[in-house]
Amino acid sequence: MVVGGPYSSGILAGGQHFEYQKAPAEIIDKVTRIKKLTERHGIGIKAAALQFSPAHPATVAAIPGATRPSRIAEDVAALDEKIPAAFWQDLRDEQLIAATAPVPAV
Repeated sequence: MVVGGPYSSGILAGGQHFEYQKAPAEIIDKVTRIKKLTERHGIGIKAAALQFSPAHPATVAAIPGATRPSRIAEDVAALDEKIPAAFWQDLRDEQLIAATAPVPAV
């Protein structure tokens, strides 16, 4: 499986779109909750999104879809960012991801 939209059309990278249209209120609320957790753990939301995508064992690649060259460096840094296991557990505890969702190994 290749993940073609790890940032969910931009909403997880600071944009306003989800599935290529203006994000609905319930998605904005969910992203706001995720952002609060990333802030609490001192990590970037882009890092969490980009590292979550390939955690599923069926995933062989993720395509961030950089819109300009500077974004490539941001994506590489996001992949290298250290994310604590407690963050992934908090996502589960807050029911922001499924309890059985694969998460990156820490």
